[in-house]
Order: sequence, then structure tokens, then C-alpha cells
Amino acid sequence: MRYRFLALDIDGTLVRPHENEVRAKVINAIEKAKEFLQISLISARSWKDQEIIVKKLGLENSYHAIENGAKVVNPQGEIENSNTLTKHESDQIIDLARDFMLDFGICINGEWLSESKSSDEISTLSLISENLTSAEEIITVIEKLPEQYSITVGDHWSNSEWKVTLVSSRNASKGKGLEYIQNRLGIKISETIVVGDGASDIPAMQYAGLKVAMGNSEKVMLDIADYTAPSVEDDGVVKVIEKFVIN
Repeated sequence: MRYRFLALDIDGTLVRPHENEVRAKVINAIEKAKEFLQISLISARSWKDQEIIVKKLGLENSYHAIENGAKVVNPQGEIENSNTLTKHESDQIIDLARDFMLDFGICINGEWLSESKSSDEISTLSLISENLTSAEEIITVIEKLPEQYSITVGDHWSNSEWKVTLVSSRNASKGKGLEYIQNRLGIKISETIVVGDGASDIPAMQYAGLKVAMGNSEKVMLDIADYTAPSVEDDGVVKVIEKFVIN
């Protein structure tokens, strides 16, 4: 199979979580890969934060999904597609989930806040619970609403026992963001490699001909992967490019 498209998560895949230092090996591998296929970054970051990595990798002329797939940026650096929640939807979900969560965050224009204004367009809600049972209770109450939403559950970034439930518009996920880009570029699922490390990357795997999990991935990612790369600490993306792109 000759792959034509490589979709990469950022935190835990290209760089250590919440860092911007891209190793020279990764930069060089991406530069070589651009000779063979198109590359997009599919991340929960805002454009302000994602653009830092985009520029370091020389991917300014590509499409990228940001804010967990709620928005897609085109090669001109403009928001071309956007799927957000209203304040009413956000308030309703938080009220229903309140008994099962420890805390929550609201992503508005790439910033995580504790409240929103009536005019805000909300990309994602982050609902933190102390265990998987509570996270499942949150999903149950949300699924009773007439509207459908994109929901993923993953590990908390600092407490391994806590869970984080991400809630977005039904058309806002890394998978939907990736699908939009594939349609714009005329790329088939079978021609696509997706590389990630967390539960929020799972929706994107539905649009992958080759599903790759980093060695440092959450277990749910490892369970569905076609191939497990070395960890981000060992520049696993370089191995993926050498094995499936250059060769």
C-alpha cells in the first residue's frame, strides 16, 4: 500500500505533552515524509499553540484540525470549518453532569476557562471525574438529551485514577476534522495513516487505513492499533515514517 496522507497528533506523539520542543530527528523525518505524502496535525490545541509546531515542521501549506477537531484551518491559516456548542448546551451538560464530576473546563477560542458568556462559541467541555464509573454516569445523562454529541473518555493528564470526559458538537472530533480534510484533499481512508496516543485520538482512527499508537499510549489506543511505535521519548514518529512512508 502506498499511503498518501499522514495525520499526526501533537502532545504525546510529536512532542512531550504540553511542550513545544520538537527534536531534530522528528523534524528531519517529517521533511523527508513530505516528499511522499501530505501531512496534517490533528490536535486538541488552539491554533495559536498548534501553529508553533506547524511552523517548526514546515507544514504551513497544509490543512490542520484544531481544538479537538472542532475547527479546521486551511493552508492560508484561516478557520475554514467550525462546529461548536452554544452556551445553553454547555450549561445544560454541566448541570446534568455536576453530581458525577470533580471539576470542569470550557474551551473557548483555544483557552480553557471556568465560565462562558452568552456570545461564546464553545469548542469542547472537559468534565473531570474521579473514576471510570463516574465518567460512564456522565455519558449516560448526556445521551438522554435530544441532541447528540461527540464524547470521548480518557485518562487525566496528572492523576492516573481520574478520568476526563470530552464533550463537543456531534460534528466536532478529531475524526470529523480528519474526515473534512480527507474530503478536501480527495484522500481515501485506505490511503491514510493516523498516529496518536490518547482516547481523543480514537475517533480519528475510524478514518485510518493504518492505525498507529505510540508506545506511551493509553491502553484503549494500544488495543485498537494496527502497529505500536516506540514512545514519544524515543521519537516513535520517526520509526513510523521510516517503516510505512519512506520504505
